[in-house]
Amino acid sequence: MSKSSKFLAGALLGAAAAALLSPVSGKSARNKVKKVAQKAGVDTKKLESNVNALAGKGKGVISSVIQKAAQQAKIKNNKK
Repeated sequence: MSKSSKFLAGALLGAAAAALLSPVSGKSARNKVKKVAQKAGVDTKKLESNVNALAGKGKGVISSVIQKAAQQAKIKNNKK
């Protein structure tokens, strides 16, 4: 990866972080990130698809952790 592409990637990440951490609504923040990505020439449909896939995986992991914690709590309570 060239220095200029690393800089651009860092700038996009910084802009996204700034938009997401600013005190605005979630919808407004997402629109800001989308506009910045479009100006940078990013394929926003592909990006949105990747983000949705990642969010789905995250939800699955969280669900799995919650189920395992509930099972462990049940086992622990049964031993008392």
